[in-house]
Amino acid sequence: MALSMTRSVLGARPAAKSVARPSMPSRGSVLVRAEGVKRQIIQPINGDPFVGSFETPVTSAPIVAAYLSNLPAYRTGVAPLLRGVEIGLAHGFLVTGPFIKLGPLRNVEGTAEVAGCLAGAGLILILGVCLSMYGAAQFQSTPAIGVKTLSGRSIERDPLQSSKGWNEFTAGHTLGGLSGAGFAYVLTQVLPYYS
Repeated sequence: MALSMTRSVLGARPAAKSVARPSMPSRGSVLVRAEGVKRQIIQPINGDPFVGSFETPVTSAPIVAAYLSNLPAYRTGVAPLLRGVEIGLAHGFLVTGPFIKLGPLRNVEGTAEVAGCLAGAGLILILGVCLSMYGAAQFQSTPAIGVKTLSGRSIERDPLQSSKGWNEFTAGHTLGGLSGAGFAYVLTQVLPYYS
């Protein structure tokens, strides 16, 4: 076998002189060719591959874009403090439920609600400390370059993307989260659905 491989390599002609014959499909196989260039479903945003994000049918749908632009984190017209309060209220209210229903004191009558709400408030305080640490690490200096659109028009930077704005957001998130946990406690004591 080694001898036959040596003869074929030694006796091979350069690729430029060889005539390429189209290979025939073997018996039982089907040769399929595309009839043109197909449009890709997932593309870079605005056709620019250097942006670092993809445009998919889900992310570019108008209903998804409208939903995402109405979330409090992306509403640039609202002060960072109010954005933090809104996000904190939702988190503070919703985080107490798993602590009440799945916490270690869930089977103790009358104690599960109190312990769950206190655990939720403790988690909100931990999140407030983590948000403060993130803001101290992320926003150490103000960027010298302004924000511009693709056409070159200057736009105002989001106030949340600064040290002062992030501190306001953190304070609002902590206040809103503790208020949400307190509201959850009041509901567990007043409404019969939680007991």
